[in-house]
Amino acid sequence: MLPVMTLPGTGAVIFVTDSGMLMGEVMQSSRPPAGAHTEGRITSLLWALHHQRAVMVIPRHILAEVERDLPRRATPSDNVELAYHRLRTLYLPFARIVDVPPTWGDGDPRVLAVARRHIVDLPTARLAVALGYCFLLAEDPDLCDPPGLGFSAWLQVAHAAANGTEVETIYLAVRVPMVATEELVASASRRIAAASPAARWALVGVALVVVAGAIWLVRSGRAQPFIDRARPVLRELAETVGPPVMETLARHEQGQAVMARAAVPPAETRTLAERIARALAFHNDALLAEDIARELGSPGTLRDRTTLVRQELRSCSAFTEISRGRWILGSPSGYRPTNLPPAEVVDYWERLHKNTRKPRAAPSA
Repeated sequence: MLPVMTLPGTGAVIFVTDSGMLMGEVMQSSRPPAGAHTEGRITSLLWALHHQRAVMVIPRHILAEVERDLPRRATPSDNVELAYHRLRTLYLPFARIVDVPPTWGDGDPRVLAVARRHIVDLPTARLAVALGYCFLLAEDPDLCDPPGLGFSAWLQVAHAAANGTEVETIYLAVRVPMVATEELVASASRRIAAASPAARWALVGVALVVVAGAIWLVRSGRAQPFIDRARPVLRELAETVGPPVMETLARHEQGQAVMARAAVPPAETRTLAERIARALAFHNDALLAEDIARELGSPGTLRDRTTLVRQELRSCSAFTEISRGRWILGSPSGYRPTNLPPAEVVDYWERLHKNTRKPRAAPSA
């Protein structure tokens, strides 16, 4: 199975999309769940984008197709105006739009297969193989058929990316108390070590008294009332928290297997521009030409490599200098993001754990 590369510091993955997948996703998010008092619904992809578990990198022609053809994916009951609003405020602010050079991926058999089937899809195929270890979420069989680039079961990949935020929350919930305890013990140890011999012996004596007192409470039965009162609380906590946690961890394991299958292997041979694109795609921040040259590690001195990288950055339309000397892959969409609606966040969590959430007891008459 292929490794899954993520952006340093966030664990985010790179999603390249085709127009059909993105239009279907946006329309779905614009349809509120039955019985929900919301305008739309949060999807796994939206959750992953807004929690820095995914970044969309899409060819410019895909954006043009989605903007033009989105109404075609609507049903008579859909709110097309709302769909456009969500596209421009919830999705596109988290996308980078790339003018894909017509030479990227040349010679790759997957790109050649797409060229024979549907030449319009070529920029998408070229971008995916140039980056490598990304995910091409697609509905179009021209991209998904053998030898295969796109992953038609893209919803599974979106679920896996969104699940990463839950696993991270569980990790923090466990890790933070552990770190706090470690720091407390370390701090106490330092203070004891710095104390005088008499003070140290006094602290040891206090500790022994506390331990002896706890043992006596348990053996004498005097601790039993406290244990009896705590037991139902602990049982309630386990019944409430345990199933969702176990479900989340099981989803994470399944999701990692799906992502390993769906990741796009990089092209066997790549031009300098393609190598630069991959380096930029898998970083959060804009990079200097020198940083890129150092990461690529090509033969020659760092100064010579930097000169070549800078020339390629300036001559290739796929790259944008967003501040003096600092470059990114593609360009921002230009749309300003808005936060996910709180009511939709609540609805998302309820839908996510509807099979494990403990039903509330009916109020007594």
